[in-house]
Amino acid sequence: MVCLFNITKYSTKSLFYFCICFLLYVWFISYLLKLGDDITSIFTITQEIDTKAKWNKYILIWTNFYYYPQIKKDKLLLRNLNCSNSNCVLTKNKALFDDYTRFDAIIFNDDILISKDRPLIRNHRQIYIFNTLESSYSVPACEVYNDGFFNWTFTYRLDSDIVSSYFVVRNLKGAIVAPRVSVKWHTSSGPIAKRIRAILRGKRKAAAWLVSHCKADSLRDEYLTRLQEHLFNFGLKIDVYGKCSHVSCPDDHCGQTIKKNYYFYIAFENSLSEDYVTEKVLHGYNNYAVPIVYGGANYSRFLPPSSYINAREMHPYNLAFAMYEAIQTPALYEKYFKWTNLYTISSDFKSNHPLCKLCYELNHNQKRSSKEYFRKWWNGLNGMKWCLSNEYWTEASNVNIDARHIFNLY
Repeated sequence: MVCLFNITKYSTKSLFYFCICFLLYVWFISYLLKLGDDITSIFTITQEIDTKAKWNKYILIWTNFYYYPQIKKDKLLLRNLNCSNSNCVLTKNKALFDDYTRFDAIIFNDDILISKDRPLIRNHRQIYIFNTLESSYSVPACEVYNDGFFNWTFTYRLDSDIVSSYFVVRNLKGAIVAPRVSVKWHTSSGPIAKRIRAILRGKRKAAAWLVSHCKADSLRDEYLTRLQEHLFNFGLKIDVYGKCSHVSCPDDHCGQTIKKNYYFYIAFENSLSEDYVTEKVLHGYNNYAVPIVYGGANYSRFLPPSSYINAREMHPYNLAFAMYEAIQTPALYEKYFKWTNLYTISSDFKSNHPLCKLCYELNHNQKRSSKEYFRKWWNGLNGMKWCLSNEYWTEASNVNIDARHIFNLY
């Protein structure tokens, strides 16, 4: 339209140049807007990394990193973290300096546990950080060269140097209450909100389970088989969705399906490791379905009391009866939601993002000693058995826990 406007006043040649200039102007404005997005960094760094800034802390990501989806152009891009320290620069570019010994820290993910692709030269002032969100059962540290290699740990374990949990529990003032080794929980005797009560009164089905990891070694499948047998006695059943059942949620809206229909959500971990509590519980909490948990963690460190049921503490029949009783008694079922009067549970870390903790520690923690017995810490006292080759295992023994914890129940 611009090119055709008042065409009689301009020659064809003039109009041609005008159109070219206009198109270049539009392209340049679009480029500037895109550039503005690209240069917004997790720690408000500029597009070009200033390697001469002595106050910066430079962190090299050696292998894949669990926050990598936001990495663009060798920098980690996460907005609005509001970190108390903003002088950290994360990069995947090993050639940022003339050699990688100049980085203040290097982050390794769990791939490093079985890899010999490691730095050949090490600066004693550098901090080597082990990072993973996988369980120690899934990624055991087997090789002896892992002992004494790392200075800090950055995992879900609550005794890590930097804790990276799947979610946080806050009180109504916004302060983080859990996960924590020692938590002082409070309870509420008041009624739940009318909005929540209305959601609960609309539910009609017993329990849902979203699962993609089939036949886990934690014996969760065996437990759930027994639980389902007992639920049948009460006319109840567990609906299984996902890859293992080849059944999809209606319209692929699993969250809405759980919220609308289900009283309980099966939040069973695929492996039993210390402090390993994943986002599975959020499928329940976010959708007003009581999580039934099963894992190796002390759940009192993670979740408000009376907001969940721990299956490992109950015979499957007793659990089935507890579910039936709650479904039949609305006042009893509502007690599982009293926690909402005091707390919120979310995967939104806000200003307490694990990367903020990492930057804070790099600025304030002078610890440089290595973890001499890293394998013992990570695997646990009996965890080295997961490093044994298949010839040492039989079908009956290849499970994540001592089977007596389950089979004595039957």
